[in-house]
Amino acid sequence: MSSQSTEEKEKAPQPQLPENWDRCHAYNEKKRRYCRQMPAPNQIYCGNHLHLIQEGDCDRNKRPCDDAESSDVKRNNKKRKDRGARIPCPIDPSHLIFESALAKHVLVCPAAKEREETCSREYYQEGTNTGGQGDLGDDGNNNMMDAGGEETTDLERAKQLAMAVLKVFCFVFPSTVARSNIQNNDEAHSDELSDDVLKHVTEEDIYNALPEVDLSSAEEGIAKDIAKHRVKAGGPRHLHQLQSILGHVRKNGMIPTADDDDSEQSVIEMGAGRGMLGLVTASAIGAAQTQNAASSKVKLYLVERSGTRGKAETKIRTATGDASQDNDSLRLDRVEVSRIKCDLAHVHMSTALPFLTKKSEKSRSIVVAKHLCGAGTDLALKSLRDVVQSGAVDGCVMATCCHGLCTWKDYVGRDCFLELFRGVGGVSTFAGSDFDQLRRWTSASVLEDSDHTRSAAVDDGDEHNIGVKSQNIYLVVKELGLACGGRGLGRACQRLIDYGRTEYIREHLFHSKGASPITTDVSLCHYCSSDITPQNALIIAKRG
Repeated sequence: MSSQSTEEKEKAPQPQLPENWDRCHAYNEKKRRYCRQMPAPNQIYCGNHLHLIQEGDCDRNKRPCDDAESSDVKRNNKKRKDRGARIPCPIDPSHLIFESALAKHVLVCPAAKEREETCSREYYQEGTNTGGQGDLGDDGNNNMMDAGGEETTDLERAKQLAMAVLKVFCFVFPSTVARSNIQNNDEAHSDELSDDVLKHVTEEDIYNALPEVDLSSAEEGIAKDIAKHRVKAGGPRHLHQLQSILGHVRKNGMIPTADDDDSEQSVIEMGAGRGMLGLVTASAIGAAQTQNAASSKVKLYLVERSGTRGKAETKIRTATGDASQDNDSLRLDRVEVSRIKCDLAHVHMSTALPFLTKKSEKSRSIVVAKHLCGAGTDLALKSLRDVVQSGAVDGCVMATCCHGLCTWKDYVGRDCFLELFRGVGGVSTFAGSDFDQLRRWTSASVLEDSDHTRSAAVDDGDEHNIGVKSQNIYLVVKELGLACGGRGLGRACQRLIDYGRTEYIREHLFHSKGASPITTDVSLCHYCSSDITPQNALIIAKRG
């Protein structure tokens, strides 16, 4: 779809209300339809859109109702008042309860029973994967100092961090400067780049620092098999991402060939959700097996803290196979699935999956994850520290997401960050508050540079940023005159966070404790275009 047609749709006038419309009267411009929620009692808007009622227009926005309905509304309101206010459940704040029923509810809350059951499992170890890796930096020093030891203001510090981000980014990804249209080539390739050179780095330069390797076309056959098995894998964009990630798994030799028929194959999906990536990967491995090896099913382990609908298990356990499916791209009938229901912060992988603690010549295991949000990627990587070093895991492929939800205390790349920013970045001190500034700037990578108001609202009112004072990224970009804009600077922050993770993989996961080092290939790439998803970075690590 062309951008022109998209703009025309966005500018389309608001249609008239459908005839006999008894739902909410709020119009959603993004979805180009009216809200389908039931309106609040005696109103034309639902509870989510009552804020649209202008002051002084209450009577005009009321929905006419008869005497019987009005009487029911009054009676229900009286019952609510008798029960007290609705408050978040102290055990699971995701649902609300009446204040008067608090004492009774905590005894029967399903979340309490579920938590008790989870904590009783053998592999549950409170906080075993939290804490990240490395020094916490200068958190004890609340004063922000520049390189000369002078105390700086919040804005000045933010400007220093922005320039440090570009310096470190160009050092880590040197092709960024090589692609930039800079007149002074000698300076562009020198060890220390001037601020003027950095300010000319564009958003395109930052994006192209990572290669875009979209392998979805090589796995187009899985779309037919997903439709055949009626697997709800999501829309076309989700399917495109699954195909490309599977293509990278295959390209890096993590799907066995005919020579590996006698090996036992395992796939572990971290933060699995419904488990679609695990289903596709394990089924593709099953399809690659010959008939002789098909008697040994591919083991799929889904690690996820909460339940969900439409899980992969349902399709896998009901799948049947015969000779007519030998040429299929996916074989669900050759997969055996298990779900480990536990938060990644607390799951002890070597206890949950004891076969990973010992390397076997006949055992091959890979770890996959798609859009593992924020600190979830760090928790997942740390959970692998024991099982990977045993040699049982042959590789991992992880698509990162939601960098704005990362935390300094759980980030596994702290040593890498401190070394780069204190050295190449020229920042004398680097603390958790500085990391919070950078991870908040990552949200600009999915916003338009013209959307200054929205970005300011994110900075000021994001529920994940309580207690963190942050400078608006667009103000910093304007003050410094950066050619990359807010989106470019935000994307640079994202890639540096991911780069720290690749260094953790290289130094602490695929790392030999003995005399002979382990050959490891760790890389970052864009596995699809940003039009498919702006969160398109993929970490690939494989044992040599």
